[in-house]
Amino acid sequence: MIHKDLQPKVVHYLRQNTMFSGMSDSQFDQILQIADLVKKSPEQMLFQQDMDLSHIYFVYDGAIKLVRSTIKGDEKIIEVVFPGRTFAEGVLFAGAPKYPVTAVALKPSLVVSIQAKPFLKLLKSSADLCINMLGQLSVRLHWMVKELDKQTLHNASFRVIDYFLTQVKEEVTDEFSLTLSVPKRDIASRLSIKPETFSRALKSLENKLLIEVKENHILLKDVSKLRALLETEAL
Repeated sequence: MIHKDLQPKVVHYLRQNTMFSGMSDSQFDQILQIADLVKKSPEQMLFQQDMDLSHIYFVYDGAIKLVRSTIKGDEKIIEVVFPGRTFAEGVLFAGAPKYPVTAVALKPSLVVSIQAKPFLKLLKSSADLCINMLGQLSVRLHWMVKELDKQTLHNASFRVIDYFLTQVKEEVTDEFSLTLSVPKRDIASRLSIKPETFSRALKSLENKLLIEVKENHILLKDVSKLRALLETEAL
């Protein structure tokens, strides 16, 4: 579904994304020719695990969770993708024919879908463009390795604070108030902990006077101190 009235803003934010910022104007114009803006309501699916890969995506507004189903039918959240980020491009570049995860809207979302095959054809036409893509994927890979370390080497309190601090700008050092944009159970799944463990971690951090919790509002009482605790792995 194309939303003409939002197109100028969408184009602006899409152009700023790392994947597209290195393109020439003519290359980016080709991207716009194969792009649509798709609207999804909460719990609506973009694609399902093992479906043929047909598009890559850019989140303009909302939040998309990428989940993988186990043999037992359980759902594991691999990642929550927020505005300004792309997903599914790694699958395309790897040459995989199918999506390895299911993509579902967590909240009302606007997502740019870009046709995969024409996009790949464009990349193959420019060596410089491919090098830019490799740089972007390298940054993403390093991020994923760090995330894996956090989820295997650190306790629940560490993971929770680390998740909160990813939403705080570097220049903030004192108090910071944030609102959880996705359900707590989904954050827990994203952090590879059980919902009850997530709740206990919040209570423990409150008892240590590091945070205050009021429903889905979180007050980080001393950002500098929390960053130092993460750095020294003292949580």
